[in-house]
Amino acid sequence: PRNDLERAAFYFYLISTSFGSSMGQFAMSKQRAPKRLCRDFSLHTKRLKNASIENKSFEYILKEYDYNEALFYLDPPYVGTENYYKNTGGFGLKEHELLCNLLKNIKGKFMLSYNDCELIRELYKDFNIKELKVRYSLNNNVLKRKESKELLIMNF
Repeated sequence: PRNDLERAAFYFYLISTSFGSSMGQFAMSKQRAPKRLCRDFSLHTKRLKNASIENKSFEYILKEYDYNEALFYLDPPYVGTENYYKNTGGFGLKEHELLCNLLKNIKGKFMLSYNDCELIRELYKDFNIKELKVRYSLNNNVLKRKESKELLIMNF
């Protein structure tokens, strides 16, 4: 890609045509024909027209954009997936604790999704925690998709 726009379009294409958005396996289906990709891209372009997309740390984003009317949706790496992020410096216990401590002090509201585990339940015990049943769709066989439990944590 020659510029940020081409890079974004290339990324959108890879995500849209790869199995489970992994960019490692090709999975173009009849439902994802090129005509549909163009339509989807056009819809996303309109929705993101006035958006600002940042590639910054959660510390920066929470400090920079926090105000009383702010609403943050956070989907950090889940506990136990630390090895998935080796090339990015990782996301371990220290980062989970730091995120929690920052969220305790923001002015705005937040919604945070996490896997259901003791560590997260303990860190966020003073917040509103809802359990959600989810069915991961990475398996292309609908019958083999496993049901799991995730947490939606909020300060409101």
